[in-house]
Amino acid sequence: MKIAVSTGKGGLDDVVFPIFGRCQSFTLVEADKEIKGSSVIPNPAISAAGGAGIMAAQVLIDQGINAVITGNCGPNAYRIFAQTGIKVFLGSGKVEDVVKALLEGKLQEITVPGPGKFGMGPGGGFGRGMGGGFGRGGGRGFGRGPGGGY
Repeated sequence: MKIAVSTGKGGLDDVVFPIFGRCQSFTLVEADKEIKGSSVIPNPAISAAGGAGIMAAQVLIDQGINAVITGNCGPNAYRIFAQTGIKVFLGSGKVEDVVKALLEGKLQEITVPGPGKFGMGPGGGFGRGMGGGFGRGGGRGFGRGPGGGY
């Protein structure tokens, strides 16, 4: 079995990165009943303006993975994994420990995607703004204006 874990610097001593598409690297682990070996590959989608989850998922599919361990998997990446039969598991903590937990059947499978858009794109939205102004006759008014989104 080939397992991909979202990581920062990567390696068995690193910890699971909480966001799949924006992690710095993936630690790839070869295992059956125990860990046989590991390697680290960079995540080329980390600085993508959009579609990071999709790009990262494709990189892992090209690597021939069977399972993913991450802190959150957005809807687009999750859909790709579901369509290809790759299971996604929720993990946190040291990579070596979560891989062992997966092999022992102790990790929770993610069956619905997490929220997407943890990325670098612009936020937007409108909220209620307090616009103070004085009109003719000295009255004070409040209005609605654009608010910030995130």
